[in-house]
Amino acid sequence: MRASRVPERIQNSYLPSLQVLRAIAALAVVCYHACLFVERESGQVLLGGWYHLGELGVDFFFVLSGFIIAHVHGHELGLPNCAPRYLKRRFFRIYPLLFVLTSLRLLAELPQWVKGIKVPDWERLFSSYLLLPQSDGTMPIISAAWTLQHEALFYGLFLLALLLGRRVGVFLMAGWILLVVVVGVFGVGLHGLPRLLCDAHNVEFMFGVLVCESLHQRVKVPSRLLVWGILVSGILFGVTCYEPRLGMDQKLITRCMLGAGFAALIWLLAGHEMKHGGMPWPAWLRWLGDASYSIYLAHSVVLLMVVAILSRFIQGSLAYAYGVAGASVIAGLLAGGLVWLLIERPLLTRSREFCR
Repeated sequence: MRASRVPERIQNSYLPSLQVLRAIAALAVVCYHACLFVERESGQVLLGGWYHLGELGVDFFFVLSGFIIAHVHGHELGLPNCAPRYLKRRFFRIYPLLFVLTSLRLLAELPQWVKGIKVPDWERLFSSYLLLPQSDGTMPIISAAWTLQHEALFYGLFLLALLLGRRVGVFLMAGWILLVVVVGVFGVGLHGLPRLLCDAHNVEFMFGVLVCESLHQRVKVPSRLLVWGILVSGILFGVTCYEPRLGMDQKLITRCMLGAGFAALIWLLAGHEMKHGGMPWPAWLRWLGDASYSIYLAHSVVLLMVVAILSRFIQGSLAYAYGVAGASVIAGLLAGGLVWLLIERPLLTRSREFCR
């Protein structure tokens, strides 16, 4: 990237529309889990089962992450002296809050360890703090952190591109995606780190990177209708191919179509704001986007507690089931907001002096 474009990336690194999309994606995931937990407790299927589409908020987060990293750090490719700052910024973005919430969860389990009711799983504990996948597929202590394992992997590969240069980075990323495609097409069964490396989710990072580079390189698109077509057809086709029974193990084609659709959405909104400035989104929605990481990590435990307490009132009533789901969503959002105000935001504020 030419030096003349560095200030543009830095100046426009905060794009309000992307924060709004973060908020919507986080809310979708929270609603998905609320309906899922209510169904498990009561047997009541909410929204005709369509709530499973809320899980696609995770797919959007992968695409957005690829865009953000390329947007903020793309001009640093081939500049090894930028590596320490890059590492510090990425570390403080995801690890401190993860450490705090994981430690709080372990403190809650401590009485069971002392009484011998539960035996500590040291491998799981170690891998949860370091975001390492376990060979048997066990989820981290903070279950939502499985996505952060992919995030950390992407950060590591982008670091190699930063150290070795853009050309090597392109070959590295292309080789990674080729590996994912080969494994996805031939259905190779993998576990642990190889599974993480070849998971179909990883292609979505690349969609985000590609749309970012197309904006910064000012690639001319024949018509905005083409982008709208990719957006609508990609998301519709991805939704059609989505199979709830597969959960996180959706087919490669599903991830590709969703990645293309979400990338087109980001291209439209981010491209508009990079040219014309931020759009007048409601402050509360942008705030919710700022708190989305805290909401994402903290909501599951709160939802489980609320649903477990209130599920006895459902007693076969669909209306009560919706009420319990709604109450749990509100509780999860409030808890995530408090985590953002009391933990994540102060941590990020203090980290800025170390990341200069």
